[in-house]
Amino acid sequence: MAGLSLMPCVALASTVPNVMWSADLAKPVYATPRIGGGQIYVTSTQSTGPNVFALDAKSGHIIWRYATSGAITISPTVGQTQVFVASDIGDTHFMRALDAKTGALVWQYTRNKPPECMCSHDAHVGDGLVFAQTDGHSLYAFAPVGAMPSRRIWQFKGDGARLTSPVTTAGLVVFGSANHDLYALDAKTGVPRWTAHTGYAFVSAPVVGDGLVIAGNRGGTVHAYDAATGKPAWSFATSGAIDHPVVIDRGRVYAVSNDRILYALDLKTGHVLWQHVMADYATAAPLVHGKAVIVADRAGELLAVNAATGKRIWHAPLGGTPFSRPMPWRNDIVLKIGDHAVAAYAASTGTLKWHYTSRSVVTDPVVGTGTSGGVMLATSNGHVLALQ
Repeated sequence: MAGLSLMPCVALASTVPNVMWSADLAKPVYATPRIGGGQIYVTSTQSTGPNVFALDAKSGHIIWRYATSGAITISPTVGQTQVFVASDIGDTHFMRALDAKTGALVWQYTRNKPPECMCSHDAHVGDGLVFAQTDGHSLYAFAPVGAMPSRRIWQFKGDGARLTSPVTTAGLVVFGSANHDLYALDAKTGVPRWTAHTGYAFVSAPVVGDGLVIAGNRGGTVHAYDAATGKPAWSFATSGAIDHPVVIDRGRVYAVSNDRILYALDLKTGHVLWQHVMADYATAAPLVHGKAVIVADRAGELLAVNAATGKRIWHAPLGGTPFSRPMPWRNDIVLKIGDHAVAAYAASTGTLKWHYTSRSVVTDPVVGTGTSGGVMLATSNGHVLALQ
């Protein structure tokens, strides 16, 4: 195993970020904002008045507002030209497609018999379709364009077990289930193409790379299958449950297990290349950034190891439990810490660059690009901010 180095921890600093802009929506926001096409999209839990917003990511100017008249509890899903929002009013549940530039309603789908809510899981856009999970553990597929109302083109019922988020590849939509199976359906028809039974539940989404579908399960095994046929390619057993997606990068598969180890596996064979013992359980999937793999753990440590060798490069104390996956931003790494803070660390050294704290609960951060390249987040008191 890659051993612990003698590098000292990086001390916390008191640097605060520059607030590029701040917008007051006067609505509570708990779901992570989404970015697309130079705009940031935000949903509010408040059902009275407008509760979907589009803001200019560069200035924070509110471009449009839309009122669903129902509760929204998840993030919007951003497609190429539309934004998809799920909401519910009592036992009536809606999926809406809004024009991304104007906020105009393009189509809506209503569900009340049986009342399956589509507002518990973020929708997924792929292969020219929109996929929405329900709290009845079904998967719906919609065509993203067309006149209102939209036609749901198929439904997958499964056997009543909770489903993971889906991924799409080469005409397939693939997802796992708490009933121990991985499913691959024809994306256009919903017809099953293959099913793999493993004996343990899947709670995190599969990942696709190099023609393989790869996912870890609660039994602690990383499974790889041929994406087209479902034929097993390889498997690798850890000694703890796997609750987060694996990451594929440059011929390697990186996985974190509840045995408190970060693993690097060969993508083609599944053979272990190296493993690194962490201070505690990882709180999210690892991030590959340049030549480093970066992971945050429940002990409140941000760790960077060499992607090729597993040797520790640096580690930094977070001063709290990480609540989001680390993400790259310019030359830094940003993540949410606890309910009320977001911080940025230098990707090369782990040095704290800035630390933002709010009295309100903050969402997970998202990062912009180009001229709208700030770190953006929203708060439970209705503010949306861009930091740098």
